[in-house]
Amino acid sequence: MEEENIRTEDAGAETQFGKFRTADALVHAYEQLEAEFTRRSQRLKALEAEKKAAEDAMQAAGAAQTPPSPAQPDAEALYRAVCENEGVRSRIVSEYLAGLGGVPLMAGGGAPVTAPKTRARSFAEAGDLALGYFRSHNKQ
Repeated sequence: MEEENIRTEDAGAETQFGKFRTADALVHAYEQLEAEFTRRSQRLKALEAEKKAAEDAMQAAGAAQTPPSPAQPDAEALYRAVCENEGVRSRIVSEYLAGLGGVPLMAGGGAPVTAPKTRARSFAEAGDLALGYFRSHNKQ
């Protein structure tokens, strides 16, 4: 009895084709899918060949025509243009000073030296430094 139940369950499992009602419908759908896949593969291959041909043509045209190098701007004209533009001038100076990490002081031999940082060792020294800072900035 159990063998018959197993056989009927197997037979029932074989006849189920998901959303397809019959085996013929499933085979027909597979054939359509296979044909569509073949068409798309052929189209993809043709597009890849077109792309490669276009890239080769562009590369050949680029090798044949090298663009002329841009002419060097007249240094004096460029200097005058920068001097006349306050925004460009201030940007150049501020970027230069920011890159220094402090204003260099020239010592003997032309070697740049930065001033050492002053640190207070007590509250009294901190107060004196703060007063000196405020007095020097009020004079400006």
